[in-house]
Formats: sequence, C-alpha cells, structure tokens
Amino acid sequence: MLEVKTFGNVLKTYRERANLTLAELSNKTEISTATISKIETDSLTRPNMRNVIELAKELKIPLFQAITPYLDKIKRIETLEFLLEIVLEQGNTSLIQKVALRLLECPKNNTFLSLDYLYQLAGNMEKGELRVAIYDIISHYSREHGIPVYLARSLYQKYMIRRENFKELDQTYIEGKELLHYMGYLHRDERILANYKLGVHAWCRKLYEECIQLCKQGIDQDPSQSERKAAAILTIITSYMELGDYILATVYLDKYDEFNFPQVRKNAQYLRAKLYVKTEKFTKAIPALQECLERQDQNDRLPIANDLLAIYLTMNNKEGMQNIFSTESTLIPAAPNTPSKYEQLGLYYRAKGVFYLQQDSEELGVNSLIESLNYFGKIGALEEVNRSFTTLLEYHIINGKKFSLDLLQNLSKVYNGINFQS
Repeated sequence: MLEVKTFGNVLKTYRERANLTLAELSNKTEISTATISKIETDSLTRPNMRNVIELAKELKIPLFQAITPYLDKIKRIETLEFLLEIVLEQGNTSLIQKVALRLLECPKNNTFLSLDYLYQLAGNMEKGELRVAIYDIISHYSREHGIPVYLARSLYQKYMIRRENFKELDQTYIEGKELLHYMGYLHRDERILANYKLGVHAWCRKLYEECIQLCKQGIDQDPSQSERKAAAILTIITSYMELGDYILATVYLDKYDEFNFPQVRKNAQYLRAKLYVKTEKFTKAIPALQECLERQDQNDRLPIANDLLAIYLTMNNKEGMQNIFSTESTLIPAAPNTPSKYEQLGLYYRAKGVFYLQQDSEELGVNSLIESLNYFGKIGALEEVNRSFTTLLEYHIINGKKFSLDLLQNLSKVYNGINFQS
C-alpha cells in the first residue's frame, strides 16, 4: 500500500536531504524547533501558513506540496487571501485556481465580497493568463451558484483578453457568445463594446450574417458618433458586400459617410471603389482604386492593392501586377497586429507567388508562397493555408520538380507554427 505523503513527510524529507537539524532549520527560519517538529509529525492540523510558506521557501519545497494538504482545513478568509497573493507571485495557474476556489467555498466567506475581491484582484494584474485563470474560477463558481452579475463580468473580461490570441479565434468566439445571454448585467458601455468586438470577431470568421446582427445590436444602444461606432458600420458594409447585398451595403455606406473623421473620408472612397469591383465595373474600379491607393496611409494600402491584383489577374494584365509588386515597400503595413491584416498579407503573397511562378522566377515565387503560408498560419486560417500549399505542390508536380531540403525545412518551420485545431 502506498504511503500518503503529508506536508510533514515532505518537510522532513527535504530537511534531511539538506543535512539540517531541527535547530539549524529553526535558526534559518526563526521558527521554533517545537513548531517545526509538530509540523513534521503532523501534530498541527492547521499550522500557521506563514510558517509553512517560510519553511517551503527555505528548503525549496514546491508551493503546491506545501499548500494543498492544508487548503480544505483553512477557515480564515485572511489566510486564504494571503496564500493567493503568494501563489500569484509564483504564477502557478493550477494552484491559483485551487486557492481562489477555496476562498469562494470557505464557510465563513461573504460570497459577494469574495467574488468582488477576486474580480478586483484579477483586474489589477498584468499577466493575461493569470487574469484568465481567476476569471475562469469566478465564472465557473457564478454559473454553478446562479450569480449572473459576476458571471457576466468575468465572461466579459475573459473574452476581451482571449480574443487577442489570433490562433484560437474559433474557440474564443464560441466561448464569447455565452456572454450574449448575460448582456443585461453589464454596464451599457460594456454591452456596446462586447457587441462590436464580437461582431468584428464574427467577420474574421466569415460569419457575416452574425457579424451584421451583433454590430447592429451595438449600434442600437450607442447614442454617440464615435470612431468605434463608425468602425462597426464599416464592418456591416463589408459584410453586406461579402454576402452580395450591394443595395444594403450602399445604404450603410451612406450612414458611414455621415461621420466626420479623416479616415472615414478615405475609407468611404475605397468602399465605393470596391463596390465597382464587386459589380465587375472594372473600368470604373481601376482608376478609383488607384486614387485610393495614393491617398491612403501605408498601413491601410494593402487591401486596395489586393483588389487591384484581383482585377489585373482577371484581365491578365501582367504589367499592372508587376507595377503593384514593384511598389511593395509602400504597401506592407509596418506592424501588422490584427487578423484582417494577416489575412491581407497572406492574400498578397499568394498572388505574388503565383505571378512569379508563371514568370519562371521560381525562387521568388516559392518564397512568396511560403510567406503566404506563414501569415495565414498566424490566424489559423487552415483553408487558406491549404490553398497556398496546394498551389506550391501543383507547381512542383506539373514542372516535375522535387522539394529541395531548404524548402522542406522552411515548410516544416512554418507548419510547426500553425494552429491545426479544427
């Protein structure tokens, strides 16, 4: 039968391993030999946790082994709050959640005060993963005990953190939609922002009808004429374009044009040009897009360039495509930081790769397709990854070429960085 290791067993083992007597350990920690002896023999069912932490620190005993055996026996809220501060410094998310849950389940706790304490604590932390760990406990406990206010707050905060992980867009969106059931428990500004953020999230996942619905819900509650409201209307316009409803796209474009922001003027001009593209009025679209390209800032030029490349490809205008690629340094955003920018980069490099392979510039074409794989991989866009890889594969098969060792190594490096979750 296996012996159950209590903290007393562990403490004695570590002390003897360090070749320390009780008296020597007492001198190092300023804890009496009698107290250390009682802890080692498990005579104290609820020892002073400050002593336990000090002993564990001195002997380098993992906090998990020091704290876990006593958690269910601790009844003082102050002690649990002290332990939570200690484990937060260590960054052990599993232990953080154990202590936080014990704090909520402690018989002497005031549930709402403890929930608020944890909520405020998480809000003041810098590391996103630790904040999420505490919000997870708050949401789990609130869901189980029917406390919708803190369930809504924790789901909101957790979603705002996790949505920044571009490789988990699908899973984060599914989790984020739970928040929709508890919107009434958020402040109005939080409700508006949550709808806008979920709307953009739906757009990134190509769920355009859901995007429109979510953004409209935010707009209906938003009395301002703010930039974020303008951005939500912009998202609605592009969604209607993707759905092929150019009439409603035009209706919302007129609403968008009412906002008095410099970027709105530029975007509205581009959207009207894009409507020409969607309706295949290329003779109007090309000069309109070229004018937009000249007026836009560098960080916003790439979608326009991609629209031009799509037209030139349809028209087999090699000179037009070459002109775009020759101005690449003025098109690539300096610091791409959104899923849409990564997607545009993926599209650009795929078009560039196809073009240069057709021109027998193999090295430039292959490297461009690998860049395309890399950018699509950053946002877990697996269908686009497969399209770029298939283009690369077909080129090698049709031309009877083998994958070189360098190419295989580059592909392996890119694929190792891609999120393959379905």
